[in-house]
Amino acid sequence: MKKALAILFTFAFAFIPGAAGAQETQSVSVPAEVVYYPDAVIHNAKIVTMDDAGPNQSPGTVVEAMAIRKGEILALGSSQAILKYAGPKTKRLDLKGRTIIPGIINAHLHIHDQALTEWLVKNPEKAREAVGVFAVRGSNPEELKHRIEVVLKENVKSLGPGKWAFVNLPTDRQGTGTGLGTTFLLDRPITQQELDQWAPQNPVIVAAHPSYLINSRAKEMLKKIYGLEPNLDESHHDGFSPMGVEYRRSAVVDTYFATKVDLLGEIILEGLKKAAAQGMTSFSSHITGINNFNAYMYLLRKYGRLPIRFAFSTYAGFQPNPEGASGFYFRLGDRAGLGNEFFWETGVGVSNLDSGPPMICTSIDLPPEQKKNEWCRTAPGTAHHQAIYDILVSGSRLALGHNYGDKTADYFMDLAEKAIAEEPGITLDYVRSRRITMDHCGLYPRPDQLPRMRKLGIMLSCGVDVFDRTYPWLEKVYGMDKAEWVSPLKNIVNAGVPVAWETEFGLENGIFSRFSPFITRLNAQGKIVASDQAVDRVTVMKMATSWGAPFILKDGVLGMLKPGYGADFVVLNQDYFTVPLDQLDRTIPLMTVVGGEVVFLRDSLAKENGLEPVGTQFQYSFERQ
Repeated sequence: MKKALAILFTFAFAFIPGAAGAQETQSVSVPAEVVYYPDAVIHNAKIVTMDDAGPNQSPGTVVEAMAIRKGEILALGSSQAILKYAGPKTKRLDLKGRTIIPGIINAHLHIHDQALTEWLVKNPEKAREAVGVFAVRGSNPEELKHRIEVVLKENVKSLGPGKWAFVNLPTDRQGTGTGLGTTFLLDRPITQQELDQWAPQNPVIVAAHPSYLINSRAKEMLKKIYGLEPNLDESHHDGFSPMGVEYRRSAVVDTYFATKVDLLGEIILEGLKKAAAQGMTSFSSHITGINNFNAYMYLLRKYGRLPIRFAFSTYAGFQPNPEGASGFYFRLGDRAGLGNEFFWETGVGVSNLDSGPPMICTSIDLPPEQKKNEWCRTAPGTAHHQAIYDILVSGSRLALGHNYGDKTADYFMDLAEKAIAEEPGITLDYVRSRRITMDHCGLYPRPDQLPRMRKLGIMLSCGVDVFDRTYPWLEKVYGMDKAEWVSPLKNIVNAGVPVAWETEFGLENGIFSRFSPFITRLNAQGKIVASDQAVDRVTVMKMATSWGAPFILKDGVLGMLKPGYGADFVVLNQDYFTVPLDQLDRTIPLMTVVGGEVVFLRDSLAKENGLEPVGTQFQYSFERQ
């Protein structure tokens, strides 16, 4: 921390001597080094503290100035009052009336996975050393199958034995599961045995999210990496596995980067810096790929901190999802909150509880040809069903990693209530104290689920990504009357269920492009998704600040701008709270500060103050994708 303080606001704001402070020091003969002045003072700003966390339209106290010392907020108030705190070495910044908000907390974002993907795209020669990636296109299933065979027979051999091959089939940008490749894999016109014949020496994953097919060599490789055979339950029959998304995330990390953890760490560092430039100061995610964990530890040892704060959940018990992994949780214990101010554990997960459309687990009565595609991974009798129960009674905090459908939420709440009824010491108050989380809100909660969630103390994180992913299935399968189940914020807030903000996609257009759809309920296809579930902009800001902090176990520390809280804040180019709604997406960060250290400074604000820019300088398109 001392090192971080030493470089706090290193871009040399104009120094104005504190004559009054100097006289006071001289009069009492106190050495200057023991006088604790602020490290920095921000003044002439509109500082929206978000210190009112109630379910209302109040953003809380608004002040003009803020003093920062040792990475925390020392005081807030008028410019005149706070400038009196400044000492001889205090750095000062006049923001000329610009708006400041607390740092944005993203409750579900896989920065490490996205950073690696971007690196592989930008470094094709290195990528070829790590994995062979082949895009296969076709206009019908027969053509797709033939081209997969040709690619595996003619191209994969050139990779060399043992190297991973990812065959990507046609899918859509929003991950709706409506692409030809997804339906092709769901209909299973290709077998694991055929993949084995076409690529006997290489582990292969054929992918069209959320459907995947892996060959026998891939299973052998996963066993070699993790020491356990992948779970061969009904969802993995003949190599078909919705878990292919996690296998693919882990495969390269835990093979190619096993001896390159330092490189992986620097790749992740760039992703963290990019997130900081977008206004994020904290994020939460599960960690898939053991070497991702090692890479974060490498960064902490090398730099002493991360650019932004990471609240992670552990997936190791189901890596790669073996039967009997529930016993892992009995040996794990309660580690929620373990770590430091930049890297701490929020709990444990059991990996995906269902998948994306059309493989989500729902209570909806569907035709057999649709119902067969649903992946109810936590149904009674499954390994995940038992694992969730074991986590609930073992003392660990359950931080789920992917829950999309309403039936999955039912199964989970059934287990929580069963534990309360059957296990000594597991009371309702105990379950509530664990602050169990569920995410995505893809097709849940139903209105009748909300009282149970509130009673059990469940916390949700919801995103607008599901407006795009779920909508085609409302039209085709589930029915438009179920639109009220898609991230139903109005219902959630009115029911008193805690809810945080999340997004995994669309950040190339800026964070606030992932705020406004909650206000407009407009998705990327130009469709309105349950207009009666719209909320105001202050509510969305609370989800990303004061309501996000409890989700990552940092309430009382982050999420608001108050004395004693971490100095995490963002300076905006325009006033989020008053700008016309059609201009809200154009709100971008000019400066991001984490723990009192400037981790991003946009070129325009830097130039205005005669300083050098800091961090990634985005060129936003401001167009919905």
